[in-house]
Amino acid sequence: MTNVASHFHSIKLVVGTLCILLLCAGCSVRRATLNDVLTPEQVSFIRVGQTTIRELADHIGAPDEVTESDFGVVALYYWSDTKSAGLDLGAIGRLFLPYSPTMRLNKIGITPEQLQVVFDPQWTVRAYGFSRKSTDEPIIWFWPF
Repeated sequence: MTNVASHFHSIKLVVGTLCILLLCAGCSVRRATLNDVLTPEQVSFIRVGQTTIRELADHIGAPDEVTESDFGVVALYYWSDTKSAGLDLGAIGRLFLPYSPTMRLNKIGITPEQLQVVFDPQWTVRAYGFSRKSTDEPIIWFWPF
């Protein structure tokens, strides 16, 4: 009786391992980062009324966009971190069948951020700040449920 019980346990272990491997066949994880992240420590050198656009560009690089506003010229530095995870349930069928449709469950998180620097007419910093400081939760979540 003990021999049958241990044999049955071995079969359950093998079947369970195969099921886990089949599910992992359709797993995917991706990460895309746009530009380098700017932190408050990196922009601590900025002094309102003293720092010029040239000094700003020398320290943290050229801005991604320069635009006009009611308050003066604004230099914008953009960055984002996008993470995606998915499970393709059709991948299991493709291991055994000649054709299997894609059946994906995806989750995507996008965290766009920017540093805004406002200049006076002499191109000296008038004000600056982060438009969004990252938290643990992205602004946009895509999930099929």
